[in-house]
Amino acid sequence: MNDPVLEEIPSSTIISPTVNNYLLATKSKDKNQVIFDLLTIGQSYLTIVFVNTRKRAVELSNFLADQGLKNAQVHGGVEPRERRRLMRQIRNGDFQYIVATDLASRGLDIEGVTEVINEDIPSDLDFFVHRVGRTGRNGRPGIAITLYGPDEEDEVDQIEGLGIKFQPKQLKDHKLVDAKDRNRRKHRRITRKDFDPELHGLVEKKKHKVKPGYRRQIKEAVKLKNFRDKKISQRTAARRKKHK
Repeated sequence: MNDPVLEEIPSSTIISPTVNNYLLATKSKDKNQVIFDLLTIGQSYLTIVFVNTRKRAVELSNFLADQGLKNAQVHGGVEPRERRRLMRQIRNGDFQYIVATDLASRGLDIEGVTEVINEDIPSDLDFFVHRVGRTGRNGRPGIAITLYGPDEEDEVDQIEGLGIKFQPKQLKDHKLVDAKDRNRRKHRRITRKDFDPELHGLVEKKKHKVKPGYRRQIKEAVKLKNFRDKKISQRTAARRKKHK
């Protein structure tokens, strides 16, 4: 080829608008129990639970089976012949639940998936889109539930940076209900630029010394501080104007 031109086509990270994309904080809860609760609160036709490792797929699959939930394992450790047999059974409707690694997030054609559960956020965030893309196909509604822990805030931020919107949820009384937005605290943080050491010291001093009713006195102290700063600013401006 003479003078070839390289064209790079950006990959789309848009999730189908028919998918409800939920985010669920696990905190210190047992993930096995959380996933079991999620699987038993709805009427999903076919649910895929994605995990990050083959070992974890076996552990979770065995746990669910012990709880009476028949499920299929799909991961790299399953022999090709066994995998083909499992796929036939899945297509025939023999399984309602599948526990899989990212082997199933792309390349395997599984129709009728109404729900996807991400036990963990994948190390390769591209797989997140492929996982969620297993549901909500052909204009049908779907649900994607992503579990995350306190140490995965950065990963969630990266996913949101792709333009993916989450709806915060929590498990309550064996129901999936709305939860507070995880980003609400970010908007309330005081930046170093806005931090006033003198005012902060005044507030802390009041907190330690004043008995009940200190909140009102703190507000008054803040108001007085702001009034004094305004007066000083006005006097400074007047002096500058006088000397011009």
